[in-house]
Amino acid sequence: MMRVQTSFQVIRADHVPRAAIADLWLGLKRADMWSRFAVHEIKQRFRRSVLGPFWLTASMGLFVGALGLISSTIFDQDMSHALPYIALGVIFWTLITSCISEGATAFLARESYIRNVPMPISVHQYQVIARNLVIWLFNMVIYLAVALYSGIGLSGQMLWFALAAPLLLANLTWMAFAAGIVSTRFRDIPQVIASIIQVIFFLTPIFWSVESMPNRPAFVLANPFYHLLEIVRAPLLGRSPAVESWLVTLALAAFGSAATLWLYRRAQPRIPYWV
Repeated sequence: MMRVQTSFQVIRADHVPRAAIADLWLGLKRADMWSRFAVHEIKQRFRRSVLGPFWLTASMGLFVGALGLISSTIFDQDMSHALPYIALGVIFWTLITSCISEGATAFLARESYIRNVPMPISVHQYQVIARNLVIWLFNMVIYLAVALYSGIGLSGQMLWFALAAPLLLANLTWMAFAAGIVSTRFRDIPQVIASIIQVIFFLTPIFWSVESMPNRPAFVLANPFYHLLEIVRAPLLGRSPAVESWLVTLALAAFGSAATLWLYRRAQPRIPYWV
């Protein structure tokens, strides 16, 4: 009589956090995968188009030009000063909100990949961030054109951007992951995020300047999006970011990353079942 030996792998609860951390690291190392996915999505979106992704740049350029015209005529602002401020505000605001809103639906939109393709789940969030960074590069053509028009030259203050950009990227990463985890568990969250973003748009100095107010109101100082914009916009305008903006964004990155890491450690094994 033949004896058949069987072995079973025991999955212990203490293995789950380590698996989640490994998923984040393995997904980050698969840059070849999520970068190609990001570029492929952009190419598919603008397939057989004459301008391709530059349609996004053209539409945003018209929007920036319209806001600049309104600011110069209605609010009597100098066009050469208002236009670069508005352009950078709109470009970076689009980057921030796109990463959050698209990150909220990243897991849900890739349900078939998560359930059928053996790859780190975090790849889908890295893909969202990479795609929006590529679009951001196209949109920065607007800033270059506006900088030439306004006479913004190279200065030492622009070196602050080398420190501000990674800090902004760190915040965008944890925001996208947190929005994706919560939205996958509770399907109403993407609509809530979209509504909140619309309100914050008017409370954030994107096309209006804080300097126009004698005293900075509380909804500006307590608005983290203002500080996220300030640390990247100020250097490109030839100014040093305020110390308070550095402190807020650093604290936001530290606490937000820690909280999202804790959340991902608990939710990562459940995401394939939630989708």
